[in-house]
Amino acid sequence: MKSFLKNILGLFVILVSISVAAQENKKCFTTDLINKELITNKDYKNQIQKVYIQNKTWLSENRNKNNKELITIPVVVHVIYRQTHANIGIGTNIPNYQIEDQLRILNEDYSKTNSEFPNPPRNTFINYADNPNLKFCLATIDPNGNPTNGITRTQSFKNNFDYDTEANDMKRNVTGGKDAWDPSRYLNIWVCDIASSGNTSVLGYAYLPSFLTVGSWRDGLVVDFQHFGTVGTAAPSSDGRTPTHEIGHYLGLLHTFCESSSGGCCDNDNTWGSNVYDTPASDDPYYGNVNSNTNNNSCNDLLFGFNSDLLDIDENFMAYSRNTWMFTNDQVGEMTATLNGIRSNLKNSNVPVNCSGTVSTYNENFSFNIYPNPAKSEIKIDCNYPNYDIKLIDILGKRVLYDKDLSFNQIIDISKFKNGTFFLEITTPQSKKIEKIIINK
Repeated sequence: MKSFLKNILGLFVILVSISVAAQENKKCFTTDLINKELITNKDYKNQIQKVYIQNKTWLSENRNKNNKELITIPVVVHVIYRQTHANIGIGTNIPNYQIEDQLRILNEDYSKTNSEFPNPPRNTFINYADNPNLKFCLATIDPNGNPTNGITRTQSFKNNFDYDTEANDMKRNVTGGKDAWDPSRYLNIWVCDIASSGNTSVLGYAYLPSFLTVGSWRDGLVVDFQHFGTVGTAAPSSDGRTPTHEIGHYLGLLHTFCESSSGGCCDNDNTWGSNVYDTPASDDPYYGNVNSNTNNNSCNDLLFGFNSDLLDIDENFMAYSRNTWMFTNDQVGEMTATLNGIRSNLKNSNVPVNCSGTVSTYNENFSFNIYPNPAKSEIKIDCNYPNYDIKLIDILGKRVLYDKDLSFNQIIDISKFKNGTFFLEITTPQSKKIEKIIINK
């Protein structure tokens, strides 16, 4: 459909957009994230382009083989919650059923079984719509070989995370978040409170795949807790499509609209050698609803190598419209090539998964012994689990001690506490146990 002219023009489009009107909702911070990375890592652009070149080779060899297999992707959801939301289901500490709801939406969107099909709100691009054939399932074994339900919960010393200055802080223990699980074998999703700035809010973001190995621990999605799923503590406006959009970036897709800081028309998602040729050029993002009467046509596609002038593809999952419902053939091809290329370890991951759509409720097999009790200056914890947090709570319910990411046997200093009754709470990523402690000096 496109001529060689489109490829040449696309390479000169710069994917940067630092200045976005304050009254607009950024929705996705990926473009700005890439722009920041380009400043600190001069080779980043080349490493992204290498992925697209590799994908192009794979597509040329496999595109017409019609062997699109179902690819299952192991997922771990890292819930990063504020201290005042200690109970699961409150605020940032989202409930399990909200995670189940989001996985349902992802699996519908990535199998073309979402409710908009087979009769979408408009059929302008229905012949372009394709099925990625991906299935997202919670991991049942963590990187250390321990059983898991695919969800970690971390109480952070931060209430929220500034998308501009703390974009990766939720991804590391030392900065108030949770360390990534092996990004080559797991899709890491961090769910937290992304702080708004004035009238601008960010719903999520993800890095594009690249061969840059420095900082690979950042690989995955970040999603605001109010835009993860449609139930629980999600906002009424959430349609659960933010993770769908961000996984698109994670698998190599760009936004469908122009992001040049100079404004004007461009074919953005063919930038840097991307292999997406079937989405029309467009100007700024469209934020409204898409229905049979939507007829935005912000650019003349004949100038970008198309055979005809098309409407803007506002219903695409990589757009900013209020309702989106489709990926195109070329977008699916790009994602499939990514999963057979740089993310092939994820495709071929040997991580066992739970694809039932329901979070596992198994009883975690961990035990601990606390002694002496009563205690004077210290208590010893003998535990068979490699990752747990502890809280010491007084009789009035006040937390007087907190330590996180402990491993196996520990000695806890209690010399500064007065005599009395306390409760020692031990929490792992899957469960919690409480023991009464007597301090008697």
